[in-house]
Amino acid sequence: MAVDIYQTGVSGLLAAQRQLATTGHNIANVNTEGFHRQRVEQGTTLHTYSGGQFYGTGTRVTDVTRMYQEYAFKDVLMNNTEQAGATALYNQLTFLDQGLTNINKGISTSLDDLYKSISSMVDSPGNLGNRELVLANAKDIADHFNGYYNNMSQEMVIKNRDIESRASHVSSITAGIADLNQQIFNAGQNGTPNDLLDQRDRLIQELGSQVQISTIKEKNGMISVMLNGREPLVSGNQAYEMEVRAGSPDPQQTELYLVNPNNPDRATRVKGSQELGGELGALFHYRDKVLGPNLSDMGKTAIAIADAYNQIQQQGVDLNGEPGQNFFNDINSPQAQANRFLSSNPDIKGAVEITDTGKLTGGEYTLKFQPNGNYMLTDINSGTKTVIEAADVIEGSNGEQIIDVAELGFKFTLNEQPNTNDEMQLRPTRQGANDLEVNLNTGDQIAASGTVMVSADKENASTAKVDVMLTDGTPKLAESAYPLTIRVEDDGAGNLQYVITDKDNTQPALFTGVPDNEGKISFNDLELTVRGEAKEFDQFQVKQAKGSGNNSNALAFADLQNKKWLNNGKSTVTDNLNQITVEIGGLTKNQKVKAEAAQATYNQSYDRMLSTSGVNLDEEAANLLRFQQSYMASARVVSVASETMNTLLQIR
Repeated sequence: MAVDIYQTGVSGLLAAQRQLATTGHNIANVNTEGFHRQRVEQGTTLHTYSGGQFYGTGTRVTDVTRMYQEYAFKDVLMNNTEQAGATALYNQLTFLDQGLTNINKGISTSLDDLYKSISSMVDSPGNLGNRELVLANAKDIADHFNGYYNNMSQEMVIKNRDIESRASHVSSITAGIADLNQQIFNAGQNGTPNDLLDQRDRLIQELGSQVQISTIKEKNGMISVMLNGREPLVSGNQAYEMEVRAGSPDPQQTELYLVNPNNPDRATRVKGSQELGGELGALFHYRDKVLGPNLSDMGKTAIAIADAYNQIQQQGVDLNGEPGQNFFNDINSPQAQANRFLSSNPDIKGAVEITDTGKLTGGEYTLKFQPNGNYMLTDINSGTKTVIEAADVIEGSNGEQIIDVAELGFKFTLNEQPNTNDEMQLRPTRQGANDLEVNLNTGDQIAASGTVMVSADKENASTAKVDVMLTDGTPKLAESAYPLTIRVEDDGAGNLQYVITDKDNTQPALFTGVPDNEGKISFNDLELTVRGEAKEFDQFQVKQAKGSGNNSNALAFADLQNKKWLNNGKSTVTDNLNQITVEIGGLTKNQKVKAEAAQATYNQSYDRMLSTSGVNLDEEAANLLRFQQSYMASARVVSVASETMNTLLQIR
């Protein structure tokens, strides 16, 4: 019986020793990230039967378990991905918001200075100093746009490097998880390798902050990791590598691929923020859904400025009496048109021509050719799809495909019909801020003088006014036709009509009719705009302007300050710049709310997990005393058993 007491005491001694060791391990790792509290599980040893009764023989350690709840961990994993992605995107948007606010202030100030200098030129069109000041302020505006484009392009490069760095980090994490899977499988033959499981969970949580993942637990103790539940990242002891490659059709817009370790030549393309999530997904979203569209919005404004000033220049003559040349760069130069088209097929060349800056949306588009001969144009940002029927495609003399998307303000040309699997992109305004530059060299080249002007007859009964501008692509009136006479007459049915004749009143008249809904009258190379209500017998005279120092065309430059021609006639340049800034500011504010909410949700789930798996020092201190007392009591049992045996051996 003494031997039984001895074994019982020893079993309790060993169990208490392991309890103390495990408690000490918990205390030592109280600050170890990802550590789960461990607990020694005890059970009774096999009883003995003696004298008709069963007697216990002590205790044994059955296992050392982790305080782990799979549901709580997966909840933390999901919320960690959301929190990491939301915070990363907010930080990036904050940078853009600050930069855009500063550049908007700079451009707005330069625009105000430009309009002030134009007003001075209106007052004294022959003053070279005023003209040079206009040119200097215009160059300042171009420099602001160019600088912003360069900064954002550099930001694009930085984000590409960040994507490559994080992709490499993801690959190293997946390799670590695969290696731990193998170690856990090997160690699991003899027990539960709790510390290895903690290490693997820590890597999984770190991976979850980079991308959105889901896990599948295998029977052999290994875990498979899936990217957003679709593509494998880890399968058993095999890790997939995340690789960065040049984008298509834009090589600078890098893309991610998952490479199969058993077949390196086979790779699966990952479509950016649609599938990634986490910090890596935030990088893709910021680069593709924020930076790119923002550059196109700013480019739209720059193109609109260049186009408006160029059109006015073409209406007048400069101080040397020469026809006005482009004030800014030609928005539809061959190089500019070619830069707006991207294709994955090097044999497909294209060009995008801006036809109406007022209708430009700042959107970027994917173009797909369909087997039925139609084209599908998809706005990348909004997802809006536009079907271009085959019947609307004009085939040029050399087989080129010409497609006019008038409602979007541009048309494009393809050198030949593409294949159905070709990937093409149209970026009508992405390069606009970079291309903006002043084309004039000296102030005397500013066409402040108009080539034609309209004057109202002093005897007119109304206060109606008529503006005039030249148009392209129409027959030009001969100088001998001027001055033209505009008469408001009764058409015989009680309605008013406008009759326009040349200097000699040649019949038939150059124009007989009424203005359109916008008050415009177009004929030959002239476009007249009637403002106000004219009355019968009113007359106006259209004549060629004399003298290169007059200000009739400079007034048109001055009118641009308040002219709403952007966004289908709803916005001035300043309005549009403010709208871009407000949109990014709104995005930043909304993202801040999302990031704070995601952080709060993550904290709740993390605290909930810690309530089970975290180390409580007060609890462990109490356990330490309890197991110490158990150890001492078991030692006393062993001591009693030894003393009893010695007493028995001394009996003679």
